[in-house]
Amino acid sequence: MGSSKKKVSAPAKTGKGNKPFVASRSLLPRAETSDSRIAWRFCHVDHAGPWGFGDLTFAQIMDKLRAFESMTCREIFDQGEEPGKHYDVAALPNKVAIDRLEALNLGDMTKISRLRLGGAIRLYGFLEGNVFHVVWWDPEHQVWPSTRR
Repeated sequence: MGSSKKKVSAPAKTGKGNKPFVASRSLLPRAETSDSRIAWRFCHVDHAGPWGFGDLTFAQIMDKLRAFESMTCREIFDQGEEPGKHYDVAALPNKVAIDRLEALNLGDMTKISRLRLGGAIRLYGFLEGNVFHVVWWDPEHQVWPSTRR
């Protein structure tokens, strides 16, 4: 008779002290080099904070986002300043923004991305691969105020 083959599962990855290994959420893999077209997620939108969408009509937002959908992440974020840029969360100059990230359970993120939608209008979120997770609508440029005058 043939021998029975027993499946052996790989041991779980562990960190220090045999604690389960948890991959970091802060690396945002391939964000700057993605050749995929950008996509949107709205599950992290901050409805309660000062940069929520409020009474803003979604038609206004959709028109602006639609303009980006034909672009790749590389085209949006590798141009330098515009239309997209990444920031270190630790360098956020607005204490309210840092507190809101903590309240949204996003305080462990290390990079935040923004899209300039015209004039002072900015959209902030987290880019993971080609997916932009929208967090804030900032029509008055308050999340990361400009230092230029």
